[in-house]
Amino acid sequence: MKLSTYFKPKTMIYTGSFSHIATQIKHWQYDMKKVELVEGFEFDPNMKHYIQVVGLADVDKIQEIRKHLPIDPLVLEDIFNVNQRNKFELNDLYLFGTFSLSYLEEQVIKNDYMSILMFPNVIVSFHETQPKYLEDIHLLFNEHKELRELPADYLFFQIMDIITDNHLEVYDYLDLAVNEFEAQLLETKSIEQEDFYNVRKKMLELKNNVSPIAEQLEKVLSKKSSLFNSATSTYFEDLKDHLQRLDNRLNQSREITRNLLDLHMNNQSTKMNKIMATLTLFSATFIPLSFLTGFFGMNFVHFGILQYELAVYLFSGICIVIAVGMVLFFKKKNWF
Repeated sequence: MKLSTYFKPKTMIYTGSFSHIATQIKHWQYDMKKVELVEGFEFDPNMKHYIQVVGLADVDKIQEIRKHLPIDPLVLEDIFNVNQRNKFELNDLYLFGTFSLSYLEEQVIKNDYMSILMFPNVIVSFHETQPKYLEDIHLLFNEHKELRELPADYLFFQIMDIITDNHLEVYDYLDLAVNEFEAQLLETKSIEQEDFYNVRKKMLELKNNVSPIAEQLEKVLSKKSSLFNSATSTYFEDLKDHLQRLDNRLNQSREITRNLLDLHMNNQSTKMNKIMATLTLFSATFIPLSFLTGFFGMNFVHFGILQYELAVYLFSGICIVIAVGMVLFFKKKNWF
């Protein structure tokens, strides 16, 4: 690697492929009585806040958040570097998470990436593109009274619960496809390899999205932190249960797809073996006939049997008897 291409720590450079999307900031502030949409990163300390940053190309505009929230520059660097591993990091001031996710849109699986910060009364999420899976979040503020009453970590639960529900929907879609492949394989002894590979790849991608979230979120919740309130503990226990159940189902489906692939390969191998066995039996049947043909086709001067007027019929009969006899012998040995 050349030194000129090296990005030193705390370098704020967006590494994604959506530089054409303008940075938009939506800021909801709410309490028990009201919810309103405001501009920028200004905070009312007496209210709770959810800020949604869409489009990460305008680095300078997004960095203004550090004037209002104590965000470590290395964390902000991780937000702009969208090639991070799925992780959650907890410190005394805030919780930081960054992860890939999947959702279903018109029977097509879409992938997305987001980062999230949780402070005592502030939730901030960062997205490369408009998060369609969160497009109804404003309805929760207006219709879900409990969201406005409970602490801000309940909103974090709601966001993670929405993502988990989308993962469950994606899993059900893939699981149905796997079941169809299983039925097809048992019925026809064959499947479309390319389609099966794509489904298996999507299943593995979903597994890679879910497992780290389930593991690291459980570790975060096991630590005593003022960011998580006792009033919301039951909700997070339910979220952990959903994630663990989904992770277990993904493990089971991964084994099933592996077994289906092995079964498909065995079926193809068995089919090829049957073809080769059939060809071998045909070849074995004609070996003595070829010998007889070659023997009686030699140009001997004295070959009396060739002068016999019924020799051709006699030879043909012998060949038929030999061929039938060999077929019966192979059949008795269950070789076909």
